[in-house]
Amino acid sequence: MPAAVQACDTGGPMLAGVDSLVLGLAMGLAAGISPGPLLVLVIVQTLRAGWRAGVVTALAPLVGDAIVVGLTLVVLSRLPGWTLPMIGVLGGGYVIWIAWETWRGATGPIGDDVEPLSSGAALRRAVVVNLSSPHPWLTWGTVLGPLVLATAEDELGLAVLLVAGFYLTLIGSKVVLALVVARGRRVITGGVYRWVMRGSALLLAGLGVLLIWESAARLADAVG
Repeated sequence: MPAAVQACDTGGPMLAGVDSLVLGLAMGLAAGISPGPLLVLVIVQTLRAGWRAGVVTALAPLVGDAIVVGLTLVVLSRLPGWTLPMIGVLGGGYVIWIAWETWRGATGPIGDDVEPLSSGAALRRAVVVNLSSPHPWLTWGTVLGPLVLATAEDELGLAVLLVAGFYLTLIGSKVVLALVVARGRRVITGGVYRWVMRGSALLLAGLGVLLIWESAARLADAVG
């Protein structure tokens, strides 16, 4: 039984609601600040195109996780065990491609000559990165999904608070990061800009390789 539901027996619905919200906030913050391709992509997009592009990129989980939740609860359990690892392998390749594009584009200072992605294109790219990572799938399939369902069986409102708290800090932490990076964007020019972007590209590439490595290991176990 979830901690928030247990609180109903001792502290009443108000305490249970607070517990659900705090639990969601804590889980979302941990997921939001964890290093990963989407976090780095927020930084890259902010440096290339400003705070709006970074904020749009940070909003990707609102779109992508709707697909994750639907597939996790309805479809994923009926698919072969190698499905999720294969998604991870393909996603790692996509992250490496973004890393190469970022490296290749880091050829000059920030300015009007840099052609940024449109908001729609930035959001689509971020959603693909989010869907390609196994982390939201694993989070919803093994931790958050069962917790939300168990909480909803006792009190739907508590489950709503849990999910709301989770996404508030998951997305909010990345939005704050985008705004912080944007404040120093004009300071990072010339050679500094090139090195920061190339460093971000290398980090993305490393994360892509790690994603492929971990997913390939899971894939071998699933088909072995």
